[in-house]
Amino acid sequence: MRQDLEITFKAMINSIGDGIYMTDSEGYCIAYNEAFLRITGITNEIMGQHVSTLLVANLISDSVTIETIRSRQRVSKVIIYPSGCEALVTGNPVFDEHGNLVNVVCVVRDLSELNALKDELKLTKKLNKQYQEILKNFSPILNVTQEKIIVRDPKMQSILDMIPRIAASDATVLVYGESGVGKGLIASLIHEHSGRAEKGQFIKVDCAAIPSSLLESELFGYDRGAFTGARREGKPGLLEMANNGTVFLDEIGELPLFMQVKLLNVLQDRKIQHVGGTHPVPVDIRIVSATNRDLERMVDEGIFRQDLFYRLNVVPVVIPPLRDRKEDILVLALSFWDKFCQKYQRTLSLSPKAMDCLCDFSWPGNVRELENTIERLVVLGSTGLIKKEDLPEKIRQTFPIALVNNPFRPVDSGMLPLKAAIAVTERQLIERALLHNDRLGPAAESLGIDISTLLRKCKKLGIKRAKT
Repeated sequence: MRQDLEITFKAMINSIGDGIYMTDSEGYCIAYNEAFLRITGITNEIMGQHVSTLLVANLISDSVTIETIRSRQRVSKVIIYPSGCEALVTGNPVFDEHGNLVNVVCVVRDLSELNALKDELKLTKKLNKQYQEILKNFSPILNVTQEKIIVRDPKMQSILDMIPRIAASDATVLVYGESGVGKGLIASLIHEHSGRAEKGQFIKVDCAAIPSSLLESELFGYDRGAFTGARREGKPGLLEMANNGTVFLDEIGELPLFMQVKLLNVLQDRKIQHVGGTHPVPVDIRIVSATNRDLERMVDEGIFRQDLFYRLNVVPVVIPPLRDRKEDILVLALSFWDKFCQKYQRTLSLSPKAMDCLCDFSWPGNVRELENTIERLVVLGSTGLIKKEDLPEKIRQTFPIALVNNPFRPVDSGMLPLKAAIAVTERQLIERALLHNDRLGPAAESLGIDISTLLRKCKKLGIKRAKT
């Protein structure tokens, strides 16, 4: 029975991450755990040895155990061990029912990782203040439309600068861009900055979402008795509802050929005709279209009318994907972060490493994907600080994994990015130092850095250090 208890006790203290060192009332070691040896770097046999032997052998710089025995009170001190590790050691006296000192239990807590976390949190708070300053220092035009679109990239800024001039005319506009870049936002801004915003509506039509069999009646409306199942009183179409306003035809490349002819007639004659109707209805509308397809190639292939293309492409606006405007990722991420923290009443911060990953990711889904990712992080965040490890795997491993597998993999330009080269070199030097030194102290000294910096870099680069 006693042997079973000893096995259980040993398993229990070895499962604790902090170091445990226990002596009897006179200072002779009666138990310790593996974490104590790992943190201190002590390799000598210490079981049954008096704590003073550790002092004589210069294995510890001070003894909390001796002071606890002398004072019969809890004692805490910061001690540096041969491993180079700085630790907070707390000696706890244990008394029997008669008040006699029986044991001293010392808890050894590694401060290196705690200091690293403290430094990271301090840096995060500092960066959060800087991020807030970035959001406050936008140009006036951005403040007007801040709830809808936020940009910092010069290419996007030039597009915003054009919007008042585009809005002042009635020319048709064709917005090009990948899915999720914000084509609909640009279209709505054109409407809002035009005189039509006061006279008519902004009507959005998703050409890809409406079945072709219903598209004509949805766009042009129908008269009473036009077809089986039609409303008795008829129905106005979306084009008619947008009279004096703006119609946004999203995914115009999906429009069937027979509807392309009818839309061309609207652009030419400024009239529509209801399904089943006999009299044309005049309309005053502006057409803004958008597509993520190559319409010129579709014209060459005969699946998009050339005359309609030229009618729509009077003022082309090309929105670059998010991967080509890295400066926008930061301000958009911070804006979404603030938006969703307020919406879900959360108080969260992004660590610098997590923000770096977000800025380095290519975002194939563009702004829509970034917004969805930020919302997911805010909703699922379980601590006050969202770290790199909390990001989705595809975002977290986009950059480092390729380099770990093949450190000198050339990029499109034939060069290794400077950031990547530094990371690879650091990894190789740290791994080499740890290979030739059993303890962290000498390894850090050979690299010319302190223990906390070495631990922080090991964690950042995913280097697993051997336990002593």
